[in-house]
Amino acid sequence: MTAVSTPLSASTAHRRAAITPKRLITDVWLLAERNLLKIWRRPRLIVFSIVQPIMQLILFAFVFGAIAQLGRTGLTYKDFVVPAVLVQTMVFAGIQSGIGIADDMHTGMIDRFRSLPVARSGFLLGRTVSDGIRLTLQATVVTITAFAIGFHTHNGVHGAIGMVVVAIMFGIALVTFSEYMGLAIKDPETVQAAVFIPLLPLIFTSSAFAPVSRLPGWMQPVARVNPVTSAIDTARGLVLGDDALYKVSQVHLSSAALRFFFAWAVIMVLFTFLAVRQYRKA
Repeated sequence: MTAVSTPLSASTAHRRAAITPKRLITDVWLLAERNLLKIWRRPRLIVFSIVQPIMQLILFAFVFGAIAQLGRTGLTYKDFVVPAVLVQTMVFAGIQSGIGIADDMHTGMIDRFRSLPVARSGFLLGRTVSDGIRLTLQATVVTITAFAIGFHTHNGVHGAIGMVVVAIMFGIALVTFSEYMGLAIKDPETVQAAVFIPLLPLIFTSSAFAPVSRLPGWMQPVARVNPVTSAIDTARGLVLGDDALYKVSQVHLSSAALRFFFAWAVIMVLFTFLAVRQYRKA
């Protein structure tokens, strides 16, 4: 067995080392396409992943909107909450990435990928690309629904596009976190619970559903350094304008954007590194 397996592994390693950038792009897309086909062949997953954020949007906009007061800001609660629901949708959608990776490990697919002459980075990059496409679809559906129920952009079409881009970027950052958890934990059901536990407090200890100034005193410092707050404030400022953002959050768009890009870079770099290292050990 040893005499046979050694030449094969050496041959595979040699072919992997010889992969060109063009071949890497091809491998990444093939793996991304494989992930997208898995989703496409599960129509119930597609339906539920679209219906759930729409339900959350409608419930938050109309139920919370009936009791929420934003003071003399000139904003309706719908305008205030839509960027938050969009970011929240991207955060929770990222959980599926870790579950998918854990499922691939559980079924032995990752072992099969290792035996192929593809770049080691292709698996994770392919997963990130396919999840980015999935997040874009969900964000588009939620945004269209938001306008349908009465959401208004105060900063033109480019502001609405900027809101969507920021939400997708933050979702992709959370995908890297979810990928690492999937590789580290390996069990799909456990991954879902493990990723959900830290994300839920981050959502509700942020500026998502109420201005930070309305939160309990002990919670306000936590909310201000929360990366979810920086993502929501940036998305909110882009679609509503700097003046409106300052009225509800006492922060300017430039400051919120600076904190957002710093948090985004830290999350991306840290968990990409951890995910790659975990994949090599898996």
